[in-house]
Amino acid sequence: MAESHVVSGLVSKRAEVAGQIASHQSEIQRLQHALSHIDGTIKLFSPEYDLRTVKSKRTNTRNQYFAQGEAQRMTLDLMRETQAAMCSREIADALIQRKGIETTPAIVARIQKNILAVLHRLVTRRILREVDASGERGVMQWEII
Repeated sequence: MAESHVVSGLVSKRAEVAGQIASHQSEIQRLQHALSHIDGTIKLFSPEYDLRTVKSKRTNTRNQYFAQGEAQRMTLDLMRETQAAMCSREIADALIQRKGIETTPAIVARIQKNILAVLHRLVTRRILREVDASGERGVMQWEII
């Protein structure tokens, strides 16, 4: 009897994934159609233009938890308030608490990944620096310069 529940759950999940694939395929066809129109327009204005030289741009997905620049501002505010070196998990937990975000392990991991990107960007701009995490292997901390 338990196997029938497992099988029905898997069949339901398969139907969901198949629907997503069909939806994405129709979106791909729509985008390919738009691209061919753009290519035709480019050729209309410049017939000798080699379209193979045009590189694809990577698209970034927006973070649904922070407005543009908000994660960086909140990270710097938090680090100024604490005046101590912090790891990305501590920063993520503090920002989640400040924003009142409902937490799941996946959401925490996504926000921590975003915070890591912010921290690396701030290190590159020489606003933060990485510090030794007092012997804890694999844990990196950051502090304001």
